[in-house]
Amino acid sequence: MPRVIFVDEGKSAEFPTGKTLLSCAGEMGVRVSHVCGGDGACGTCRIEVVEGWDNLTPPTPDETYKELDPPYRLSCQAKLKGDVIVKVAKID
Repeated sequence: MPRVIFVDEGKSAEFPTGKTLLSCAGEMGVRVSHVCGGDGACGTCRIEVVEGWDNLTPPTPDETYKELDPPYRLSCQAKLKGDVIVKVAKID
């Protein structure tokens, strides 16, 4: 199973392939804002991919519409394919 590491929180766990990073964060006790409830509409659940960009599903239309550039993804849209190291993105 893929391993998710939230490097800024010092937390790590394994999850099944296809699980969203937002779901992983919730199960790990990592607080990630998600005003829209994880529908990809608000853009507040941004994470920064430190390592493993290719171990996530490709960006969705919700992400490209919001003009998110690497290394940022919406955690509600990014699904696991392999190991990743991420951190919660600070929104200015």
